[in-house]
Amino acid sequence: MFNLKSKVFAGLAALVCATAALAQDSGPLIDLLVKKGIINDQEGEDLRAELAKDFATAPAGKLNLSTPMTELKISGDVRIRYEGRSGEVAGDELSRDRMRYRLRAGLAGKMAHNWNWGIRLETSSGSRSSNVTMGDDAAGPFAKNSDTLYVGQVFAQFTPTPEWTFTAGRMANPLVTNAMVWDGDINPEGLVEQFKRRAGKAEFGVTFAQFLYNAANTQNLIGVVNNVEDLGLFAYQGSFKYFTAEGTANFFQIAPVFYQYVNESGMANPVPFRGNFSPTNGFGINNLFVLDVPFEYNWLIGGVPARAYGSFAINFDADARARKFGRPDLSDEDKAWLVGFQYGKASNKGEWDARIAYQSVGAFALDANLVDSDVFDSRVNMEGFVVGANYALGAATQLSLTYAAGDRVEDSIVASGAGDIGNNNRLDNYQMLQLDLNVKF
Repeated sequence: MFNLKSKVFAGLAALVCATAALAQDSGPLIDLLVKKGIINDQEGEDLRAELAKDFATAPAGKLNLSTPMTELKISGDVRIRYEGRSGEVAGDELSRDRMRYRLRAGLAGKMAHNWNWGIRLETSSGSRSSNVTMGDDAAGPFAKNSDTLYVGQVFAQFTPTPEWTFTAGRMANPLVTNAMVWDGDINPEGLVEQFKRRAGKAEFGVTFAQFLYNAANTQNLIGVVNNVEDLGLFAYQGSFKYFTAEGTANFFQIAPVFYQYVNESGMANPVPFRGNFSPTNGFGINNLFVLDVPFEYNWLIGGVPARAYGSFAINFDADARARKFGRPDLSDEDKAWLVGFQYGKASNKGEWDARIAYQSVGAFALDANLVDSDVFDSRVNMEGFVVGANYALGAATQLSLTYAAGDRVEDSIVASGAGDIGNNNRLDNYQMLQLDLNVKF
């Protein structure tokens, strides 16, 4: 009797999906049938594949999908930005004003038997920025030297069960994190294993990441000459989310994560990460064993979304990092913290949001190669505040304004990092203003 019922409902689902919504995503309906036990997982996957095949071969179809593919999604964004930065460096006042643009365009596909894939092309070759500065082309006015597309993401993903996800390649950051620790433009490369399960109002998750930080160009496996090793960054994160009300808008989340650097101490490691972190080498990744604890609380204030968030990080090997920097007396500069608040959410036309945050990053607390490139100019040993606001011109178009101001935490040493305002110098009175027009597709 159950088999007959299953066939009847599966037939109805196929009829509805195939005749009334061929061009639409039939995935939610199939997921519902699986959840209710009307069809099993394998029958659901077979139904997806059959519907995709029917759509691809239908006369009205505009796109010919391969038989194993059940969904293809095109998405991306375009951003036009004005940016101004200024600061005092070694007694001089420096400033930089730029008009910039960014393009990110991606394809993502769902396949039969729980496989997914994705690629994204984006402007600029930098790891922490997809921006192109207008007018900076070496070949003359309106040339296209810097207007080049790069592969920003390329990954394969396997989800054998609703709880487990395995990803390999260059991917969006899979960790729960923030701009204090990771620039949002970084797409790490490597392997990731994730588990997530919800029980009532509680959701538990773990993420294990093995990122390839930098590959050695010359390797000798028997270790006789030029013995260099690839650099790795491993992350181990646990997360706990508790929904305080019905729906998903009200919740508290905390997600502690450990970062472990692999082969970071070898003197034969790849440039530019070779050698110890010092006033003249802001790229060294020696003696970093970091615990970061990001947290947030989301709720409604009179029906308006609100979010309080923050993070606390400590480097447990900061004493050795400070000693190799030449300042063992500053081993207490091992901590970084962030607190912030956002009111509103600019999703639909006419909606707006505003945010304010304050952060302080000790000189030996975090990896200077990963921190946000905008708010404090890609540097550690900086503290200050950032304010911002978004206004939705439409469901996919926003105007954004961001202002930041900061100074060094410890005045006796430099603010290390690959900044745009004086590299590895004594930056003071740093200010940044960004005005963005964002269009998503």
